[in-house]
Amino acid sequence: MTRHHAVALLFLMQLYYGENCPEECQCFSAAKVICSEENMSVLPMNISAQVKELIVVASGVTHLEIGSFRENLKLTKLVILNSGLKEVSSTAFDHLVELQELEISGNKLIIFELQTFNTLTNLARLFLNNNKISVLYRVMFDSLQKLETLQLRGNQLSYLPNLLFRNMHKLQELDLSFNNINLLSSDVFQNNSLLRVFSMQGNMITDLPLEIFAHLKSLEELNFQNNKITKLDHEMFPTSLRKLILKKNRLVQLSSGVFHKLQLLSYLDLSQNHLSELTVDLFHNLISLKNLDLSENQIVSLPSTVFKGLVDVRTINLHKNNLSVLEESLFMDQQVMEKLYLSMNNLQNIPNGFFDYLDFQCIVQLHGNPWRCDCEIQYFYDWLKYNNNNVKDLIRIYCNYPEFIRGHNLVSMDKEMLVCLKNLSSELQGSTAPFAQSVFKIPFNNYNTNQCSLQELKGATSIQCKITKCTSLKFQAVFEPMNRNESEHIVSTEWSAPGGCFNGTL
Repeated sequence: MTRHHAVALLFLMQLYYGENCPEECQCFSAAKVICSEENMSVLPMNISAQVKELIVVASGVTHLEIGSFRENLKLTKLVILNSGLKEVSSTAFDHLVELQELEISGNKLIIFELQTFNTLTNLARLFLNNNKISVLYRVMFDSLQKLETLQLRGNQLSYLPNLLFRNMHKLQELDLSFNNINLLSSDVFQNNSLLRVFSMQGNMITDLPLEIFAHLKSLEELNFQNNKITKLDHEMFPTSLRKLILKKNRLVQLSSGVFHKLQLLSYLDLSQNHLSELTVDLFHNLISLKNLDLSENQIVSLPSTVFKGLVDVRTINLHKNNLSVLEESLFMDQQVMEKLYLSMNNLQNIPNGFFDYLDFQCIVQLHGNPWRCDCEIQYFYDWLKYNNNNVKDLIRIYCNYPEFIRGHNLVSMDKEMLVCLKNLSSELQGSTAPFAQSVFKIPFNNYNTNQCSLQELKGATSIQCKITKCTSLKFQAVFEPMNRNESEHIVSTEWSAPGGCFNGTL
């Protein structure tokens, strides 16, 4: 069927079903009606008994009562979105006994009466998102024994009554995100053994009772992002868990056994906490783990075996920590890793052989570290040159030391420039000169590129610079004495721009 034929058929269907369609609505089939009219203050009464789905969007309806729906309606789905609904009477849904899905979201509802849902015994999905609901009664959901999905995100709830979900034996998905809930009782889920997905993102939880997840034998996804949790108890999570999000909490330390039984866990997010150290066996037994996010913590160092056994990991994120040193064998078991983030730390160098365990296609992010570009960094330099296509933001890997190349991209340097000043210092210390250190500064700009290196020959140390343009040049060497009471000694000279290039000696 061509596009034009499809449009024509849709138009004919609209004409056919539109004969008995309410004025404020559109009827593209006998079973589905969509009403969207700001001036519509009550639901239309001339809705056909054949209609199964009624969707009301951006209307002026403010109240729902028992008279809002005809007795012979056989609705299975009712949606009221982004309207001005403020009140739903306890008898509003008494005639909708076949309803399977109900959504009332984006309205101004503050509270539901106690018996509002009593007749909805066939309801499987209930969405009450982004309203202003502040109170839930303990027995208000007792009739919803077939409910599988419940969403109450974006309301103003501050607490949950005990046993609120006690009759929801078939509940599989529960979303309470973006409320103000600060406490969960240990028995809140004791009858919800089929619950698979639970989200509490964006609440005020500070503590999780030890037994809170004890009855959730089917739980696969758990999201407590953006709460105020300070600690996790030993082995508190169900073994069925596959995805655990604890991002943006207040965790300072984690006990060794907190994750030990989570052998099915594939996704773990601990980012944006206050972790400064990790125990050696924190992640042991996480044999299914594929994604580990530890970014934006305060981790100073990592035990060499902290990732031991995580052979299936694809991503490890250590962005924005305080790491200054990495063990050479840290990622020895991560041979199939695809992404590694080490950016924004305090790393000055990478140990020899560090990247040899990783797959050659692994994408690595390393910018934002204070790299020490001397003779000790040559392994890292060679690896960057050979794997430049695998390094994200390669041009942002800048030298922080020595001072004369500070701010310059590491891979743009000639390898001869990666020298250590310690040889020069030892020579000076062995002499009668009172100067133990030398510092030399070469000005770089956008018009010429100067590359200098230290070389030692027959006991004499020389500074050799390559200049790609024959322009005027100023050279300055600063000798700092070991005795700080003595003044530093500065030697400098200038060469004006010559007609041709030449060798100059200081």
